[in-house]
Amino acid sequence: MTVEAKKVDWVPVAAVGLGGAALAAGLYFFTKKPPGVEPGGEVQAHFKFDYLGEGGDYVLLVRFGYHRAAGWFDPEEGLDNFTLPVTLPGPDIYEFDVDCILPDGTPARTYDAEGSILTPEMELGQDWILRVFKDKAITVREAE
Repeated sequence: MTVEAKKVDWVPVAAVGLGGAALAAGLYFFTKKPPGVEPGGEVQAHFKFDYLGEGGDYVLLVRFGYHRAAGWFDPEEGLDNFTLPVTLPGPDIYEFDVDCILPDGTPARTYDAEGSILTPEMELGQDWILRVFKDKAITVREAE
């Protein structure tokens, strides 16, 4: 005598499993923040310079704004004065990280960045020894 195996209907099991996975994925995407940083948040600007000048004490200036053609840079007010005192012993390749706290009320958009090396006597944003640009450096998202 043989015992007949009972067939299992897998359709309801698969439907419940896929429905649960879809709900979990929807919840994940609903709660996930968009890329970028909120006003009042902190970003770390990383710049790499190939410096060929004399050694000494300098200032690294980081500004966020809009990089225009022919090396022109239009800074965003409130995002134009992040500084870090640095010592450059002589010609070499240097890398620096500057912590920048974005002020509350910073407009939500994507900004370019400018990093420049200047002497302590130079006027910020007006003079420089060396500067580099990074297009689309940060994205500021709407405050929640």
